[in-house]
Amino acid sequence: MSRVIAFDGIRNFRHFGEYGTRDGRTVRRGLYRSGHFARASNEDIARLTDMRLTLVTDLRRPLEREREPSRWDDVLNPRVLSSSIAGHAEPPHMAFLREGDLSAKGIRDFMLATYRRLPTDPGNRQAFAAGLRALADHASSESFVVHCAAGKDRTGIFCAMALELAGVDRGTVIEDYLMTNSAVDYDRLVPEVAANIADRTGRAVEENSMRIFLGVDGDYLNEAFGVMGSAEAYMRTELGLSDDEIARLRTALVRG
Repeated sequence: MSRVIAFDGIRNFRHFGEYGTRDGRTVRRGLYRSGHFARASNEDIARLTDMRLTLVTDLRRPLEREREPSRWDDVLNPRVLSSSIAGHAEPPHMAFLREGDLSAKGIRDFMLATYRRLPTDPGNRQAFAAGLRALADHASSESFVVHCAAGKDRTGIFCAMALELAGVDRGTVIEDYLMTNSAVDYDRLVPEVAANIADRTGRAVEENSMRIFLGVDGDYLNEAFGVMGSAEAYMRTELGLSDDEIARLRTALVRG
C-alpha cells in the first residue's frame, strides 16, 4: 500500500495511520500529514471533501499563514487549529539563508540545530498541544491532517510524537518520517526553491546543499527526541497535557 497520495497543488500528502503497535494493535485510519494548502486546486478540494477532512492542525507561524493562506471552501470548511504566537517576523531559516554557511556541512549543522530548537519554540508548543488535544476527541470516522509549510520538520515531529504515544516502535516512526525523501519530487523542487532563494537573498545554493536543506535525515529527528525525551514526557511537561488527556489521546490513536 502506498502511503503517498498525489494532489495537484499539495506536496508531501500522505497517510500516517495504520501502523502496527508493540502491543498488537493498529493505529487508526484517517490520519494524514502534508505541506501547505495554499495552492490546492478545485480537484484537490473535492478530493479532500470526499475524504471527510474535518480537522486541520496548521503548524505554520501567523506570518506564514498570511503570506500563503490555506485554500478551503464553504463545503469543506474544516476546523483549523493553529498558533497565535507570532514569534519572529520571519521564519528563522530565512536569516540563515541570507547570512549562514550554505555548504552541505553548514546546512546539515543548521538543520540539526533547528531540530533542537523546534520542540521548545513557544508557537510550536501551542500548536502541538492544540492539535493533540483535538485529536484526542476526534471521531474515528473522520479525517485529520497536520501540516506546516513543507510537511517535513514541524509536521515530522508532531507525527513522530503521536505514533510513539500510540505504541509504534521508534524504527517505524523514523521510517515514516524519512518517507518525505521519496514522497517529494526533488528533481523539480530543488531548482524551483533555489531560484526563489536567489531572488530573495541574492545567494546561490548548490544542488547537493539544497537537497539537504529540503530533505530529512533520521539524525534530525533524533536531535528533537534528545530534547523532548519520550513523547509522553514531552506532552506532559512541555505541552501541558494532563494524564487524562494523554490517556484519551492514546486511546483515540489506536483501534483493535
